[in-house]
Amino acid sequence: MSHVVEFTLDVKPGHYQDVVDLYSEFAHDFMAIDPHLTDVLIVGDPGQGLVRGIGIFDSQEAAEAVNSDVIFATFNDAIAPLISAPPQRVILDLLHAWNR
Repeated sequence: MSHVVEFTLDVKPGHYQDVVDLYSEFAHDFMAIDPHLTDVLIVGDPGQGLVRGIGIFDSQEAAEAVNSDVIFATFNDAIAPLISAPPQRVILDLLHAWNR
């Protein structure tokens, strides 16, 4: 069963695009090295200062392993001064997916 990781960031005013750029770079680089990461979406709301990444992994173990990866740690260090609250990370079962 696939698993979805949601990683949500509350961005400090004036840093929305900085966080979007860092998140996009991280997602691109991580997807290039992790064969278990099959899909990534990065969504946001500049008015709310919200940036959320949604990654789909082919197993729960792969989704959980991201926490111990050096690229993820480097990303967290880079965004730390740009966010106003600790990141929120949840792992969910992927129940259904449709795309065209």
